[in-house]
Amino acid sequence: MAMDVLVPQMGESVLEGTILEWKVKVGDEVKYDQPLVELMTDKVNVEIPSETDGIITQILAKEGDVVPVGTRIAVIDDGKGDAKEKPAEEKPEPTEQPQPAEPAMPKAGEPKKPKKEGTAPIGRGKMSPKVKMLIREYSLDPSTITPTGKDGRVTVQDVEDAVAERSAEAGFSSQAIPSPTPTGAPAAAPQEPAAAPSPAQPQKPAEPKVKVEVPVFEPLPESQRERREPLQGIRKMISDHMVKSVQTSPHVTTFEDIDMTELVNYRERIKKDFRETYGANITYMPFIMKACCVALKEYPKLNASMNEKEIIYKNYYNIGIAVAREEGLIVPVIRNADKKSIVEIAVEINQIGERARRNQLSPDDVSGGTFSLTNAGMFGAMGSTPIINQPQVAILGIHAIVKKPWVVDDEIKIRHISNFGLSFDHRLIDGHTAVQFLHRVAGFLQDPASMVLHLR
Repeated sequence: MAMDVLVPQMGESVLEGTILEWKVKVGDEVKYDQPLVELMTDKVNVEIPSETDGIITQILAKEGDVVPVGTRIAVIDDGKGDAKEKPAEEKPEPTEQPQPAEPAMPKAGEPKKPKKEGTAPIGRGKMSPKVKMLIREYSLDPSTITPTGKDGRVTVQDVEDAVAERSAEAGFSSQAIPSPTPTGAPAAAPQEPAAAPSPAQPQKPAEPKVKVEVPVFEPLPESQRERREPLQGIRKMISDHMVKSVQTSPHVTTFEDIDMTELVNYRERIKKDFRETYGANITYMPFIMKACCVALKEYPKLNASMNEKEIIYKNYYNIGIAVAREEGLIVPVIRNADKKSIVEIAVEINQIGERARRNQLSPDDVSGGTFSLTNAGMFGAMGSTPIINQPQVAILGIHAIVKKPWVVDDEIKIRHISNFGLSFDHRLIDGHTAVQFLHRVAGFLQDPASMVLHLR
């Protein structure tokens, strides 16, 4: 039976990816969870694994193609053929409801199952995003999992086996819940109507058809109940910085919904040629950054900093972009963003984001920022109140672009809407100034052509 390979959802604001490398070709035999292709988005690179054993019969997109989420990019034949439904055989109606058998519990002293052989040392297996997600959900220790997939990969089955082994060691058992009486079972014989109860006697509640026994589980062993690790390194630095920022600045956040339809349509028209011409994905971030630079020149307090004695106005515009990594958030800086074209900003964002994810940033890359942007929309956020990156006085939160009903020329239409949230330091910035700044940014993004008049 043919199984389609589809581009997976990689975040609410990630609508597409670029095929970097096919790791298989037509005619190759593949195994379950074997990597098939590597995709690049504006934030992360993702390997798509096979969801079945089989043979690659078609590859429908080539390296360098930009493919939207949900696109069919390959076909795998699992060799099982099309499943046909068999007519249900008539069975004699049961006269008695069977009771579910309780699962057998391992007896004390009973030998454990032999451990399976791994394709890599325990705890050293390669993991796909799906496997990492399952490990986090089950609170497993990755260093205890034996990989059995091809080339030392940890499979979904490996994770499930680790969960089952942990449960068995803790003495857990799953009690089956009896099924209700199936349709078609013989109805109870009609009974003679009972005499009406006297008003003084309450009616006895009807017995349930199925009595559910609520299972009682043994508590986890003390060694498995919690996991603790020291607060140190990057996480300690982020923790201290966040606390200091909130203690230093009285934070206020103002929000505005922005109709991004014109910008969405424009980007849709140019993205393929942009990628082929400049070798980088064109996202919404360069347009947002440029709009902020123009608005910051009109409202210079948002590009300033302050201390107990003075306000420091800055005539340069270094825009920080928050980048999420496994080690923690980091904010590399695009310097002199007001002087760079949207093409130059787009290419630099691709380059600096890649260096951030590879831990190759220098101290200069993350210092000297005057205003920051953070894109929570890539994770599906519809709104947030970001914390200011000290010693700056404002940060703009960008959220998911979704289709919504919107009034245009007194008519309700479907438009691409995003919500932006501006957190600002109320010691320096008054509410009306922050609202006017955010509204100016919104105007440029709703009508990108209007921004052209202000570019240098």
